[in-house]
Amino acid sequence: MSEKMEYLPFSAVNDFMRDDYRITVMTEVFSNLEKLDKAPRTVITTAVSHHVSVPGFRNGNLAPVGRKVKASVSLFERAPEFAAAVMQGWSSLHPQLRTVVVEVLTELGWENVLPADADRAQLPGFQIHWPKKDNFEAILAQVKTNQPDLEESEDNVSLMAVWMGNRLPYDLYSEEEQQSSE
Repeated sequence: MSEKMEYLPFSAVNDFMRDDYRITVMTEVFSNLEKLDKAPRTVITTAVSHHVSVPGFRNGNLAPVGRKVKASVSLFERAPEFAAAVMQGWSSLHPQLRTVVVEVLTELGWENVLPADADRAQLPGFQIHWPKKDNFEAILAQVKTNQPDLEESEDNVSLMAVWMGNRLPYDLYSEEEQQSSE
């Protein structure tokens, strides 16, 4: 792996998300806006009011959650700042999962894992390098080992690994490849 960090915009997460799961995440966030920290809530509501058109509503924020989500999907797909705010807000709605995933990534030897409560939306995007040995199944298994009573979907664990690790599995590498490039 080269020393220069390469990033993808936060909206690149869409290449790794199923459409139905994207809607699930956005619905959860939009249904719980009042529970979010001010920073992601402000980005989300400002973006919706300026860039989302919901028929019958001058301000998309006033629309019912389902209609607002449906109208906001394309913004999530193309606007990195909005995608980051949604994921930051979503992660805050799952504090136990957030904490255990940070613990697991640290145990697995991931470098530069920020504290669970850090605002990752402030980062430049997702790093593209992902350890080949740490596929989603391995991370899920370790999360279940660390927290057997945790009731979260595999999709939630996978998205939290992406968000907490600030990486997308775009460029998979092995330890040997990393050492030979240094």
